[in-house]
Amino acid sequence: MRRSLLASLSFLVFITGMQELVPQKNVLEGISFKFNEGVPSFKGDTLSFISFGYPHLITNLLWLRFLQATPTTKVPKGETSWIYYDLNTILDLDPYFLPAVHQGGIFLSIITEDKEGARLLFEKGTRLFPNDWRTRAYLAYHYDWELGNKAKAGENYLIGSKLPNAPIILGLLAARFSADQNNMDAGIAVLDDLIQQTKNPLAREHFLKKRKALEHGRQR
Repeated sequence: MRRSLLASLSFLVFITGMQELVPQKNVLEGISFKFNEGVPSFKGDTLSFISFGYPHLITNLLWLRFLQATPTTKVPKGETSWIYYDLNTILDLDPYFLPAVHQGGIFLSIITEDKEGARLLFEKGTRLFPNDWRTRAYLAYHYDWELGNKAKAGENYLIGSKLPNAPIILGLLAARFSADQNNMDAGIAVLDDLIQQTKNPLAREHFLKKRKALEHGRQR
């Protein structure tokens, strides 16, 4: 067992080193993202094959890379970051790793502004965790305030309000949203939850600024 673990680690280091030395194509064949240049990316099925039965070891390594190596620079408009691909691969290998959805999705949404990557990750999260109301609320917020899609935001607030243990506020938001798609109370309520839940100081600062702006707009 120990030999297999060491072999898995050695092989991963070897593959990573080869990708650093030899130019590699992006995870998506034929598509180039400038934000991703020089960063080795892996597909979930590839890593599963070379994990030698230890997929959680691989997900831990990718999660450490997310925690320690993710830049806070903004992703150019129309591009999708390697951060999203890492988080997506983590969920492919470990579909029960909820922090990849919550923390990862928030980071993509408001720190790097990888709007498409965040949408894809939150959408995947709702499929993997269909009864998690918070994932659905985060997706609704992302549709509303980051993508400007009011209809999709209201739809997801409504779905979230019907999930187990969902707070009453989600039902109120869904009702208000259907009556007033520009309702700022919805955004403020979700921001309050995000401010309370996030462990990232940069994210918290962003949420506080956005909440202040929404509060100012509501008082006009």
